[in-house]
Amino acid sequence: MSGQAGQVNPDQTLTVATTASVVSDLHWASTSLFELFVFWASEVEPDHGDIASWLSSTGHHLGEQAQNLKGLMPDSVLLADLTDFASPSPQAEEALGAVRAIPGSVMRLAIAHRVLLAQLSNACESLQQLAKPHADAPLLRAIGFLLLDLGNDREQAELLLGSSHDPDVSQQVDRAVMEAKSHLASAGGLVPGIVLY
Repeated sequence: MSGQAGQVNPDQTLTVATTASVVSDLHWASTSLFELFVFWASEVEPDHGDIASWLSSTGHHLGEQAQNLKGLMPDSVLLADLTDFASPSPQAEEALGAVRAIPGSVMRLAIAHRVLLAQLSNACESLQQLAKPHADAPLLRAIGFLLLDLGNDREQAELLLGSSHDPDVSQQVDRAVMEAKSHLASAGGLVPGIVLY
């Protein structure tokens, strides 16, 4: 329940407690997507090897970034309830589980790029606007590296998706993307602890 205690308000600076909370939430999201993408890669049909390769490599990029984030966690007994790297909420886990069950390699590629990585990118960009270079330099560096990977991986995904011109597939992709967005919206998004209000 880390995100609940450290929601980000644009009128405030990042306190140690807030930083612990958002780092925990970003770590959970990155680790969860690593596990999800590697699982999806294992289920890709034989004629979609390019999608399997993208899911696997992108998943491993996220796994590496999750380890970088883990190293940023403030070390304090007083923050123990914010530093357990747990899911932000049961609803977030349930929503991601529902997204995991959506079938189809092309649909999953689109969900990964247009929903999951998009929401993770938005959360990172929001934090970039709030973090202060003099106080949050390590966090800003970690977010910068994560955004760099996300940008490169999303560009490759868009190229893969653009290679299909089948109208039926496009409709299936649109439906799958809307379904995934709906599941995550019910949980407040992939990283619900990072809220601008």
